[in-house]
Amino acid sequence: MKLLQLQKRSMALAGTLMALYLVLHMLTNLSFFTESSFSQFYHWYNSGVVRWIVLILIAVSLFIHIKAAIRIRRVNAKARTIAYKKHDKFHVPAILVTVSIVFLFAFIAVHVFQTLSFDSTDVYGELILQFQSVWMVLFYLAGLFVLMMHLQHSLANVLQTLGKTSLTCNGLVLVGCLLLTAGFAVIPLYIYSVIP
Repeated sequence: MKLLQLQKRSMALAGTLMALYLVLHMLTNLSFFTESSFSQFYHWYNSGVVRWIVLILIAVSLFIHIKAAIRIRRVNAKARTIAYKKHDKFHVPAILVTVSIVFLFAFIAVHVFQTLSFDSTDVYGELILQFQSVWMVLFYLAGLFVLMMHLQHSLANVLQTLGKTSLTCNGLVLVGCLLLTAGFAVIPLYIYSVIP
């Protein structure tokens, strides 16, 4: 039981670190609307060791998060040999959850690979080029949607573990996830629909 609690804590800490990174990443991306600020930030970020430190931290956090999630899921599956007859909330089939998590991981991997292959001297131009494709915009929006669902579910569970189960807390989590998603989504939508 102590091992399970340790795994839950490590999963939550890794998830929290990644959520904080997402907020910072979204805020720096929003500087896209001021080309000089965006270009200056990403020139600094890509030219030093900061990029690699952040990438390693996120990769390690992702590994810890996924490893703990798999172990917790296995323990839960062994503990509950008979499926619930009735669910108090909307029930998503386990296979759909698994497929969404695999898609989310693929989305993260593709996103990291793309950004690493960008010309670091012209990230602004590379971003515009990337989101001129309707398929890339749709892929990115689908990834954001799955990420939002995962974050909303995870943060609601963390709050429930802390004893915060009120509608206000759950509403704040939902609003926060929607704002984060909108902050990321506005750039590809703007590029595709406004920039020729």
